Amino acid sequence: MDGGASLGYTPLPMAGLNQAQAEAVAHDEGPLLVLAGAGSGKTRVITHRIARLVNERAVPPDRILAVSFTNKAAEEMAERMAPLIGKERAGKLWLSTFHSFGVRFLGEESRALFGDAGEGRARFVIFDQSDALGLVREIVRREGIGDRKVDLFSVLARISLWKNKLIGPDQAPVNDVEYDVLARTVYPHYEASLRSMRAFDFDDLVLAPVRLLQDRPDLRQKWQQRFRYLLIDEFQDTNKVQLELVRLLANERRSVCVVGDDDQSIYGWRGAEVENILDFDKFFPGARLVKLEENYRSRRPILEIANAAIGRSSQRRLGKTLRATKVGGEPVQVCLVGDIEQEARFVARQIRKLRIDHQIGYGKVAVLYRSNLQARAIEEELRVEGVPYQLFGGTQFFDRKQVKDAVAYLRVVVNPRDELALRRILNYPTRGIGDTTITRAERWALAKGVPFSDAAIALDRIPDVPDAARRGSMMLGAALAEGRERFGRGTQLSASALSLFERVGLVAELKESADKDQRQRWLDVEYVLRALDRYEKTEASERPSLSTFLQRITMRFSEEEGDTGDKVTLCTLHGAKGLEWPVVFLIGLNEGTLPHARTTDPKVTEAAPTDVEEERRLFYVGVTRAQERLYLCRFQRKEMRGKLHPTAPSRFLEGLPSEHIASIEHDDTAPLDHDETFHYADALLAQLRKK
Repeated sequence: MDGGASLGYTPLPMAGLNQAQAEAVAHDEGPLLVLAGAGSGKTRVITHRIARLVNERAVPPDRILAVSFTNKAAEEMAERMAPLIGKERAGKLWLSTFHSFGVRFLGEESRALFGDAGEGRARFVIFDQSDALGLVREIVRREGIGDRKVDLFSVLARISLWKNKLIGPDQAPVNDVEYDVLARTVYPHYEASLRSMRAFDFDDLVLAPVRLLQDRPDLRQKWQQRFRYLLIDEFQDTNKVQLELVRLLANERRSVCVVGDDDQSIYGWRGAEVENILDFDKFFPGARLVKLEENYRSRRPILEIANAAIGRSSQRRLGKTLRATKVGGEPVQVCLVGDIEQEARFVARQIRKLRIDHQIGYGKVAVLYRSNLQARAIEEELRVEGVPYQLFGGTQFFDRKQVKDAVAYLRVVVNPRDELALRRILNYPTRGIGDTTITRAERWALAKGVPFSDAAIALDRIPDVPDAARRGSMMLGAALAEGRERFGRGTQLSASALSLFERVGLVAELKESADKDQRQRWLDVEYVLRALDRYEKTEASERPSLSTFLQRITMRFSEEEGDTGDKVTLCTLHGAKGLEWPVVFLIGLNEGTLPHARTTDPKVTEAAPTDVEEERRLFYVGVTRAQERLYLCRFQRKEMRGKLHPTAPSRFLEGLPSEHIASIEHDDTAPLDHDETFHYADALLAQLRKK
């Protein structure tokens, strides 16, 4: 229905849209695939398309369903819609994520779900991941599944993947893979327990509506009649069950508009299927394809690098070429450094240089990496350089529990009356000092008028304290006293710290633990030892001391800087999707890091050719986050098993256009002698034990 002006609507002008955007906005009935390259204005297309439907074609807002993948994206879309169609009409649109749509659907269909009226709020509960893990734990215990410690997350992850592929408990794959067997055993009990509690896990919020629409033609007809137009953002990230939900909601008009980019499909590991967008015309025959290739984000050199990298993909693509609307731009800097620490040092100093020489604020800079482990070296160097930073989607290194525990021991050595640090370490690792004993110590200290620290390290003087707590207190007090003596006589700081960690039980608790996760946490503690060693070797202005080291690592930036949010962003490539910065450093561009070793190592059974191509798309996503400047960094050597090994550059650096590249070499450290390349803490520990 046209003639919107006569109904009081204001026709939406096409001004401000390029030709491809206008074509997508003007499309009427039938399926439409908008292939939206990075930075091509896809959100603008979605919002203007909705506005045209409401304003010019007089489509009631509640007949339009627009789905995105994050609440933030849905909220941003809602904010943009209000000025276009008015706040009241915008409030009637169905703007949601897949999961929030599922909650609304399940709430409305309570009768069909449970056979009751479901008046008022729906009678079901939603389990978050913690709840789901707890349920798996209870099932494993109750059913006696496995006689060893089971990795519950691996079990739950497999069940989640099966749900996202529409695989029920009776269809789970039969094989000899250990965790597939465990998950297949747990799955039916898990589903039965959820149903008995009227509970849905996160995956059920999409799966349950799909099952209901499949089984109930009357409900399917009801919901198909409700929505005249469907718009799905980030379609390349949909999984099988999400695709099926879209198909079930589409009516005979098939007015389904999906927006996405096959070159940015990077979530295959959690069930996303790039084939959903590649084969869209098979799921919705006769679909029209509109390509958005004009890029409003990045300078030409950056886009030429991105186009060249993705163009070498061996996987089927829909194909597009990003074209810069911004003229000019500096060449992309390809940086070769000696090792991981030098890479971090180069990045930190370059960020300071950009701030000083070009007045580029810290908040305009991002450092992107494949794995969170890569952030450690960067964090340390940024602190050394006094550069404020924030970890996006992670915990800052010196705020991780295992690091805070180790630092707390050092703080108590420096200041025995540091009560906060003492309370943190008093019974970690466990030494028999429970809450009741701590309460007695608090009361005794208050009655005697002495600090809590005096009481806690002298529990043998307090009545009714268990013998185990007395022994634990005495051992801790002796270890701390020995630590103070070691640090006081000028012994190497890292060696003194490691000796303390061994005496108080941290080494046994973490490094020598049979628990893989605990051993992984030890690597963080080991990094504290390395930081101590480096501080001691590089400190020139004054005598190195543990006190000064602790001041530096616990330093907080000024309130002024915190209020402005002027901080460098550290983020994984997966977390960076949908974001952008004027300056981007993409680090660790080595084989085994990006692409990740598990996608290239033939010994890893999960490795497949398509995995490497997803890694290539991940590189492409990282490159296209940059607006003005891009640095691509790799290191020449890496320490593994006590020896230095040369590293190969990432295959994604091959074939890049040289005319858009400037090279930087930064290697200020000679290769280590063989005797110096051993695992750092192991060597220190061996030396200490010899003494």
